[in-house]
Amino acid sequence: MPAVPFVNCFEVPEGKEETFFALWREVNAYMAAKPGYLGHRLHRSLAPDAKFRFVNYAEWESTEHWRAAHDEGFRQRALGPEWEGISSTHALYEVVHTGAA
Repeated sequence: MPAVPFVNCFEVPEGKEETFFALWREVNAYMAAKPGYLGHRLHRSLAPDAKFRFVNYAEWESTEHWRAAHDEGFRQRALGPEWEGISSTHALYEVVHTGAA
């Protein structure tokens, strides 16, 4: 069974990059310890005016693992007032094509 990609795009206001990164690291450390977590890549836009300043690509063993990881501990870390002004758009995906140069 192939890995399940999770893509999370973050809108981070200018000047809140370091705050976001610290908050994200805390949430990511929590998630990385969960069963089924395979790894991630956090990307930062090269354009300072990009709508999504950060994009996280994570892989999970299954949709069920991903759902189970979003528990109360996750919510305590990811939904607090310290995230004010930072929003995200996210979804699970399936790989439909891969390639290389």
